Amino acid sequence: MSVRVRFAPSPTGFLHIGNVRTALFNYLFAKRESGKFILRVEDTDAERSRSEYRDALVEDLAWMGIRWDEGPGVEGEHGPYEQSKRLAIYQKYVEALIREEKAYHCYVTEEEVEEAKRLAHLEKRPPRFDNRGRFFTKEEIEKRKARGIKPTVRFKIENPKLKMRDLIRGEVSFNLDEMVGDFVIQRADGLPTFHLAVCVDDGLMKITHVIRGEDHLSNTPKHILILEAMGFKPPQYGHLSLIHGPGGEPLSKRLESVSVREFRKRGYLPHALANYIALLGWSPGDDREIFTWEELQKVFDLKHVNKSASIYDPHKLDWVNGQHFRAMSDEEFARHALAYLKREKLLKHDETFVHRVLPIFKDNVERFDQLPEKLELLDDDFSYEAPDVVKSEEAQEIFRSALEVLPELRGEGEALYEEFLNGLKPKVKAKGKNLFMPIRLALTGREHGPELKRLFPALGLDRLKKRFERARSGAK
Repeated sequence: MSVRVRFAPSPTGFLHIGNVRTALFNYLFAKRESGKFILRVEDTDAERSRSEYRDALVEDLAWMGIRWDEGPGVEGEHGPYEQSKRLAIYQKYVEALIREEKAYHCYVTEEEVEEAKRLAHLEKRPPRFDNRGRFFTKEEIEKRKARGIKPTVRFKIENPKLKMRDLIRGEVSFNLDEMVGDFVIQRADGLPTFHLAVCVDDGLMKITHVIRGEDHLSNTPKHILILEAMGFKPPQYGHLSLIHGPGGEPLSKRLESVSVREFRKRGYLPHALANYIALLGWSPGDDREIFTWEELQKVFDLKHVNKSASIYDPHKLDWVNGQHFRAMSDEEFARHALAYLKREKLLKHDETFVHRVLPIFKDNVERFDQLPEKLELLDDDFSYEAPDVVKSEEAQEIFRSALEVLPELRGEGEALYEEFLNGLKPKVKAKGKNLFMPIRLALTGREHGPELKRLFPALGLDRLKKRFERARSGAK
């Protein structure tokens, strides 16, 4: 059977680093195995699900480069791929499980369940459901119906001990007697629970491998039992370690700072983000850390996913993104950077000029949102960080001589700066830092910045002349 994996997010918020890692690992595994990647939207939680979150997750996955073979917009033979459109299918399987006495209507109220848990806690017993509803007499059920109690449907646990081989963790054993009793597969309002819906969908969509977070590990025995009860062969399961924050604290799913939306807003490249996220729990087996999108799809191997918790490090993410910037051509960097500035409405200067200047910052930024500050040097009315240096006699001599040299220049590109220096040095006494610092201050107002040999041709001779004239006048 060919490999079929799925990513099944709930549209109750924006994609965050944890669930996008799940999507990425499933996608990369499918690519390696020449299988299919299915996107399924679990939107049965009507109160919390939002269409804008559904649209955002589809858009964000596409931005990351994660393309699905079946799912919303790419219909296949196993659709629909949104659970809210599959309620009749779930009802059919619930009825079959009841008919086959593998599940039953349970008239135990939520209050009674909570009270039983409280007593179990006091008596130091596992806080599992005691299955009392399974043994209600017909008379007791009729009394409860008369009181207006709406029943849930609970799945019967007949085989409490179960073993499975996890793709990442190896052999795992479960004793459901200690974990849970008969559990709900349909709520009192008639809607399926996550456990029922996910199993029906995995079975009908012929999912062969389920790769998900370890927070679902305790759900896996329930899912295996439901799938077997419905006549499906359970998929193979693999559970990824959780991602912790920089201080080792659990990383909240609700933190906007780790959402794909926020990463896009801050100016990360999609494939650099994928590169970094892949390193959260996986390594290629050597010390290599930087991969193109194409390389990542070739080298990823589930065998190299580890069981220990991963630490999200925003500084490491910045470093990885910066490495991808450095690997780009000047033209490619300028094109992506300009698109970002336009999308975020941060373009304040002539587009052609900005496009020409952008490559000089390729080695000095790690995210595109750092560019607006760098691009302030395009403003003509900047202040000088070291005004005393600008006004010094030595600096004024440099500016005066520079204005004499500029009209004589004929070079292009980085050669323009070398020609400028060759013409300037014989005219001034300053050397080394005493020469280059005044030039940088005159052109940018700052003591540090991009290489002058790249800045020179980007600014152009007219702008260079105006800035030396401004420095010569001692402005600000």
